[in-house]
Amino acid sequence: MEFAALNLRLEVAQAIQAKGFTTLTPIQAAAIPLALEGKDVLGQARTGTGKTLAFGIPIAHRLEPARARGRAPRALVLTPTRELALQVAKELAWLAPHLSITPIYGGTGYGKQAEALKRGTDVVVATPGRALDYLEQGVLELSQIEIAVLDEADEMLSMGFEEAVERILEATPPSRQTLLFSATLPPWARRLSERYQQGAIHVNVIKDEAVSYEEVAIQAPLQNRLALLSDLLFAYAPERAIVFTSTKAECNDLALGLESRAHNAAPIHGDMGQLERERVMERFRSGATTVLVATDVAARGLDIPQVDLVVHYRLPDQPETYLHRSGRTGRAGRSGRVVVLYGPREKRELETLERELKRSFKRINPPTPEEVMEAKWAALARRIAAQPEADKKLWRKQAERLVVEGGVDAVAGMLALLLGGAPTPRSLLTGEENWVTLRLTGPRLSVSRVVALLKAAGAGEIGRVRLEGDTAYVDLRPADMDRLEPTPLRELKLSRATEVPPESEPKQYRRSTSAGERRRVAYR
Repeated sequence: MEFAALNLRLEVAQAIQAKGFTTLTPIQAAAIPLALEGKDVLGQARTGTGKTLAFGIPIAHRLEPARARGRAPRALVLTPTRELALQVAKELAWLAPHLSITPIYGGTGYGKQAEALKRGTDVVVATPGRALDYLEQGVLELSQIEIAVLDEADEMLSMGFEEAVERILEATPPSRQTLLFSATLPPWARRLSERYQQGAIHVNVIKDEAVSYEEVAIQAPLQNRLALLSDLLFAYAPERAIVFTSTKAECNDLALGLESRAHNAAPIHGDMGQLERERVMERFRSGATTVLVATDVAARGLDIPQVDLVVHYRLPDQPETYLHRSGRTGRAGRSGRVVVLYGPREKRELETLERELKRSFKRINPPTPEEVMEAKWAALARRIAAQPEADKKLWRKQAERLVVEGGVDAVAGMLALLLGGAPTPRSLLTGEENWVTLRLTGPRLSVSRVVALLKAAGAGEIGRVRLEGDTAYVDLRPADMDRLEPTPLRELKLSRATEVPPESEPKQYRRSTSAGERRRVAYR
């Protein structure tokens, strides 16, 4: 459907044309015609699918310009976060040049916002907490509201805004039009629709959307997760990545940890001031920062283009959380990748999440040390190729001297200085550091036989063991790999595993052989 077919008022049509927009997105095509007719709409769509215009166009088209000082707003948009409020206000400002748009949100002083409301405005875009404050102070007048919008209602629920939202809606005229948008529909959102909408038409474009990002899961013990995440970022080399964390403290720690591992990372969370957050986002948009470490609350409403990779640093506890986070990638026709990190004891929780989402994540191994080294080299090679010829010329004599005097060893030493030494080996079975996974193939394999043969060959500590038909995967300490005696293992083919298949057996075993003790523990 084309925007021209909507027959919008001239100012709005010209504003859309100036932006170069011609075709409606699915949620816009489903919701806008209904909203223009004055109907209440309950819309479901993923983040980044054009919801702002889906409710912004009806507001811009229906409201006539007004200039009376002290006038009460005629449209109200509620959003869960200040970032989303600012983004929506910015979009409405270009879309409706004939209207006055006033954002009000927490985290800043009351004075300027209160003055703007007292001067008069046409549209208020607000977070529920600040809107309720102004309502109770008598600064925000809602008796003239013609259109009320709830954007990302499920997020307002998760942030505890139920009571505030309901009290605000109670202060608006019953005759208003109500547009409610939410990626998911928890019971509260449904009750909200039943109570405050009249004959709402439910439009759901999520069910018709194909997932535009690859979804993978990697087992990673928490104590080794930062190092594994660093390897992932080197191996995938995204232009922009977002790593979601659970707490503000973890957000800060993780960003610092990634920076210490040569990644351009920055945190963003609710304890940061508005100006600081805006500076972080500007660096992320410009490419100066490539990895944004974010809490869920801070990331809501951020205008982030072209995110290649989303990482769930901890397993999401709700499908809604997963969908909101993952919706940051795979936008505007671009493909993306979503990685879920989970612990060895979180397999059941991961399977539960898959059932609730009706999706299956591909289990993959962490990048190998060789893959990480190759990725680092490829990134450096790209940077070298992009250097201006004039800059290369400055160092040509030194480069020639380096090659003549030191040869390949000198170049290798320079690469080691630039890219670091060999990554710490990591188990392909558990993700734990300082383990190497060995692949053994042969007849009559059992856990007890594999362990006995390896002990006879001189292995010290033996970690996780997994049987897959006639193949066994075993974790050994790196030092043991080179000192295994071949005679006890002559019936088997041995090699260092570069990958392991997805689990086909429900049980794995860890044997402890320290101090003569032998124990077997089964894990799912």
